[in-house]
Amino acid sequence: MTDLRRILASRIVDPFVWTVLKRYTVLERLAEWQERQWDDVQVFETRRAKALGALLSHALLRVPYYADRAGGPTPEDVRFAPFNWLLTFPVLEKRVLIRHADALTCDMDRRSYWNSTGGSTGEPVRFMQDRVFQTDALATTMLMYEWAGAPRGARHVRLWGAPRDLGAGKVALRRRAADWLSNRVTLDAFDMSEPTMLGYAEEISRLAPKCLEGYADALYEMALRVERLGLPMNPPGAIVSSAGTLLPHMRERIETEFGAPVFDRYGTREVGNVAAECDRHEGLHVFGETTVVEVVDGEGRAVAEGEEGEILVTTLRNYTMPLIRYRIGDRAVRGAERCSCGRPYPLLARVLGRTESCVRRPSGDIVLPEFFIHVIGVEYNDGSIGKFQVVQESLDHLTVVIVPSEGAGSTALERETEMRARIRQMVGDCRVDFILADHIEPTPTGKHLYVVNRMEDRG
Repeated sequence: MTDLRRILASRIVDPFVWTVLKRYTVLERLAEWQERQWDDVQVFETRRAKALGALLSHALLRVPYYADRAGGPTPEDVRFAPFNWLLTFPVLEKRVLIRHADALTCDMDRRSYWNSTGGSTGEPVRFMQDRVFQTDALATTMLMYEWAGAPRGARHVRLWGAPRDLGAGKVALRRRAADWLSNRVTLDAFDMSEPTMLGYAEEISRLAPKCLEGYADALYEMALRVERLGLPMNPPGAIVSSAGTLLPHMRERIETEFGAPVFDRYGTREVGNVAAECDRHEGLHVFGETTVVEVVDGEGRAVAEGEEGEILVTTLRNYTMPLIRYRIGDRAVRGAERCSCGRPYPLLARVLGRTESCVRRPSGDIVLPEFFIHVIGVEYNDGSIGKFQVVQESLDHLTVVIVPSEGAGSTALERETEMRARIRQMVGDCRVDFILADHIEPTPTGKHLYVVNRMEDRG
C-alpha cells in the first residue's frame, strides 16, 4: 500500500495537479534544479552573476523605489559587475518595506498576489509575490526534501501549526484530501498537550514516514516526551526542521529519540527557501539559483568564514517586488564556500536565530539565546524546568519566565540565585526577576521564543 501511495502521488497526482489543474511549471523547474545542482562552480557563478545583474537592472528601470535613486549605477552598469554594485544598494529594512510597499512593486503580468508574515515579532509585513516566484519556491522545496532523502511521493508527516497553512472548515477538508493524495499526514503542532503528543508519537512510529518535518521547537518537545515516557519508536527516514532555530542540543535530542538524522532548512515567507542541509551536514547550502545571501557585521561589511553576523537576502526571481539586501532579522555564522558533496552553492555554517530574540547589553553588544538556553535549560536544570523564556524589559531589567516540568512546582526555582548570578555575569549589572507560569504563549505561527526583547519591539 505504501508503494502504491508513493507511485500515485509522484506519477499521477503531482503531474495532474501542477501541469493540468494549476498549469504551473513546477516539475519542469524541479528537473532544471536537479541538473544544475551538479554544475561546475564557475558555471554556477557565471549564471548567478547574470541573474543578479538582470534583477538589479530591472529594479533600476521598473521599480519606483530603486528608479528614484539619484547618483547610483545605471541599469547597464549593474549587468557588468553586479556583485560590486549590489553593495551600493541600501539595506532594505522591514519598516521601509511596510511604508513603501507600493513603490517597491511593478506590474509584470505574472499573476501577482499579496502575502504577509505572521507578525510574531511585531507588525506584520506585507509583500507581493508572483507565479514565477511561487513556482520556483515550490520546486526548491521539493529539491531540498530530496537532499534529505525524501523524494516526491514518499510518505511525509508534518508537525505544523500555522493556521493559514492548516486551513479551517472546507479548506481543512480540501487540505486533508490533498494530504491523502500526496501521501502526506499533517499533525497540528498547536496542540502539544501530553495526551496529544503521545498519540502523535504513536502515529509517527506506526507510519514510519520517509520524512518527518516540523518546527524545531515542536520536534524537540515531542522528543523530550518520547524520552520521558520511554516510548519505542520506529525511526523515520529523515527529520526536516524547517521552522524556528535548531540549536545543537535540540538536534542531538531529536536525533537520539527518533533514531534518524536531522536536516535543517532555513527560509521565510518573504523570500521563500534560502538554505538547507544535504547528507554531508557540513552546513546549509544557500540555494544560489533563487537567492543571494550576505552575512554582515554591524557596519554592513561581509564577515569572514566562521564569524557570525546579520543575514541580508536578495531574491533573484521575484521581479514583481524585488527584495534587494533585505534585512530579514536573523543571524547566522558564515560557512565555507563549498560542501564536499560537490554542489556549487556556498554555505551557512549555522542559523542562530532572530536579531530581535537577543538580549542587548548596555554597551550595545548582544547576548545570543544560546547562552540562556545553556544556562537555564541545561547547566542549572535538574529536570524541573520544562520551558522558559527570557524577556528583556529594558537595558537593566530581565524577567525569566519558567514553566516547571510536570510535578516539579516551585522546585524549578531552587537554583534561582545561581542562575541570576550567572546571567548578570554575562549581561552586566541588571535586575533579574524569576517568575513561575503554567504556560508560555507561542507566536502566532506556533514557534516558541527563548528570548523576547521588548526594547526592540518598541523600536
